Amino acid sequence: MEILRNTVQKIAKHAIEAIDKVDEAELERMISKIMEARSVFIVGTGRSELIGKAFAMRLMHLGFTVHVVGDVTTPAIRDEDCLIAISGSGETKTVTLAAETSRSVGATVVAVTATPESTLTGYSDVVICIPSKTKEPWKYYTSGVLRGEYDDLTPMGTLFEDSTHLFLDGLIAEFMSILGKREKDLKERHAIIE
Repeated sequence: MEILRNTVQKIAKHAIEAIDKVDEAELERMISKIMEARSVFIVGTGRSELIGKAFAMRLMHLGFTVHVVGDVTTPAIRDEDCLIAISGSGETKTVTLAAETSRSVGATVVAVTATPESTLTGYSDVVICIPSKTKEPWKYYTSGVLRGEYDDLTPMGTLFEDSTHLFLDGLIAEFMSILGKREKDLKERHAIIE
């Protein structure tokens, strides 16, 4: 239990510190772009996709029209839409291709990444940087990394994915406040076929 507790404490501490570093102007732009969009599309692969799906579900509960890229019912993205692209490295091929395609049709692209200078951010209108170790070697070292604070107990993209999940859940709370929604409002749109 000691390893579990210590690891959870490290992950939680990291998430709070990483989210505190999110650029507030970019966050405001992200909120505006989502609010203005006809439809919101979410893309990620692996664990980032799972985090994206959780966010998509809550956006749907709030009444947004939302699609997960790769689902068979996902329509074509258009210029009045917004793509939320999640990739810690910013180099995941399917995510960067989705961003490039979305940009080519005039859709807004919001990158959620740990890598501020990447292929993904090159296609993005808004960049939410959540500084974390990812599955790729981390280029943006801090003194904490150099001291070895990121260890094998948070492998590959764990810190990015967990921090991103908490960030996006916090963003749902922001939307609830903006839209004047309560938990009971979200429950009305919760699945009844389970």
